[in-house]
Amino acid sequence: MTKITKGADKKPHDDIGKKSQKNKFIIMCIVAAVVATIAFASYKLDNTVDNGFSLVDGIPCETTEFSTYHIHAHLDIFVNNQPLTIPAFIGIEDNTCLYWLHTHKTDGIIHIESPQTHDFSLGQFFDMWKSTNTGMPPSNEPIIYVNGNVVTTKLKDTPLNAHDEIVLVYGNPPSNIPTFYQFPEGE
Repeated sequence: MTKITKGADKKPHDDIGKKSQKNKFIIMCIVAAVVATIAFASYKLDNTVDNGFSLVDGIPCETTEFSTYHIHAHLDIFVNNQPLTIPAFIGIEDNTCLYWLHTHKTDGIIHIESPQTHDFSLGQFFDMWKSTNTGMPPSNEPIIYVNGNVVTTKLKDTPLNAHDEIVLVYGNPPSNIPTFYQFPEGE
């Protein structure tokens, strides 16, 4: 007499087929997650725009300057009581690419020229400087003065406002901290 057991009508290859389908589904989910992660990372890391120039902190490179939002701030940097010259052409590449934050001369004037009103920070300017020029000040956080007053913000959080006189002090401070900059007429 044949003994009938529960599930005896089930064939062993049915379990293998179900396991195989389950494994395929898991593998497809893993592959989809990996592809999605790579696509997202590529999107975030892809710093090129249509004109072939880089984005810096989300700021694109343009072929012209904008006047919609056009302000200037002035920057002085002192390292152990000695002035550091702010280079010309920070944020300008090959005279064909102008970022919304840039310098034209070594006078310390930061030009902020954007197609729309936007808040920019000193940290963004420093990222621009690192990306497009040399002669960076020390990498540690300086003492920051805005219009002669010490502020407690970090570089990345210090806003660039119209006609601000910003002074960064690394090490020993100068005997006099500039509190005002006389911008040329029209700036």
